[in-house]
Amino acid sequence: MLNRFQFARLRGFRRGKKRAAAAEEARRREEAKQHDAAASRPLTGGKDGGAEPEAEAQHSGGTARVQAGGGVTDGWSGNERIEGLLRRHQEQRGLLTPETLDPENGVSRETAPAPPAPDRVKPEEDGAGASTEVAERTRTVAAPEAATAARATAAAGAPSTQDQRVRLVDGIAATSTARVVCIASGKGGTGKSVIASNLALLRARRGERVLLVDFDAGLANAHLLLGLAPPHDVGHVMEGTVSAREALVEGPHGLKLLAGGVGRQCLIDPTRRELDRLFKALRPLEDDFDLIVIDHGAGLSYSTVAHLAAASTLVLVTNHEVTALSDGYALYKRAKLVNPEIRVGLVVNRAPDERLAMDAWNRFRGASHKFLGHAPELIGWVPADPVVSQAVQLRRPAVLSFPESAAAKAITKVAAWGPMDHARTTTPFYVKARRALR
Repeated sequence: MLNRFQFARLRGFRRGKKRAAAAEEARRREEAKQHDAAASRPLTGGKDGGAEPEAEAQHSGGTARVQAGGGVTDGWSGNERIEGLLRRHQEQRGLLTPETLDPENGVSRETAPAPPAPDRVKPEEDGAGASTEVAERTRTVAAPEAATAARATAAAGAPSTQDQRVRLVDGIAATSTARVVCIASGKGGTGKSVIASNLALLRARRGERVLLVDFDAGLANAHLLLGLAPPHDVGHVMEGTVSAREALVEGPHGLKLLAGGVGRQCLIDPTRRELDRLFKALRPLEDDFDLIVIDHGAGLSYSTVAHLAAASTLVLVTNHEVTALSDGYALYKRAKLVNPEIRVGLVVNRAPDERLAMDAWNRFRGASHKFLGHAPELIGWVPADPVVSQAVQLRRPAVLSFPESAAAKAITKVAAWGPMDHARTTTPFYVKARRALR
């Protein structure tokens, strides 16, 4: 059954066909009238000596003879009369013009377009000294040759696929922004902030321009782990009190930190508009750094999900306990749901030994494959080392205070994870995060 819109279109289509048929019928009647009038027109001379019949006779191309008195003789044959009327009818309809009629028999002939002026070619002299001119080209012949030559020139000058790929890579590298790595965990207390601060510091020690952003809403402690006392934090940037660059503080080896707020209400449950304003303010920082490490709080807050939707690389920190594995699985599932292309690496932190660490990894991987059809990749495991607690008390990262410890060596291997070197997209990270908010 047709709805009212389809019925209206069908009705309009039928009306249009009726109008077109009526117009065609009117045109045919008009042509029939003109044909009858032309057939009934007398072929003898008029009062003024037959000037019009003479012109008509000449125009029609017949064999009529003009008398001295100006009249036309009765030398018209039946075929000539019919041919004259047919030519007049075709001229009135615009099918033929007088120039396309053969003056001998009234039959239409094809007239080739006038050839353009030939290309002047310098004459060549043959062996006898006589000059011979190279064959001249007409427009109809030169056009295909010119098109073929143009295609050959374009093919000769077109870059190869490899050249195009190199140019594309160079263009992306020239216009790309900072690489962004998100570090998150489903459950609190897994040591995520310790991993994030040490990882960022190791990258900065390698000579990279690294920014650590503490996005643990209201419960930030990255500044404590680095021994810094920032005067401003993310909350001030969100409120517009200071710019994002003004809120940065410098730590060891040139590492820059954007501290999170402690107990600030605006960071605990920010609205979409507040997050959009914050992401817009953080966007210029991507042009100033090579790597941005974002330390998220536990759970699946609104800001965490928006970051995961825009990120290309995620480091998921968990423990060997079943509660940590369950919450980590929930975060991994959510990350893949909002961003199927995200690359996730798993770190089993504070594992008593390698056996428990591998057992936790196998359980996580098995559940992911069973229910999701895919699983993250294992970056490594960090042993439970008492020097980490000592480094926290000293407010100095373990990779600096105890570089030879087992935990520091394991974190160094985590910081060398390859995908972090390619965690860059052509679209700026916070532009994508703002889109995710909508």
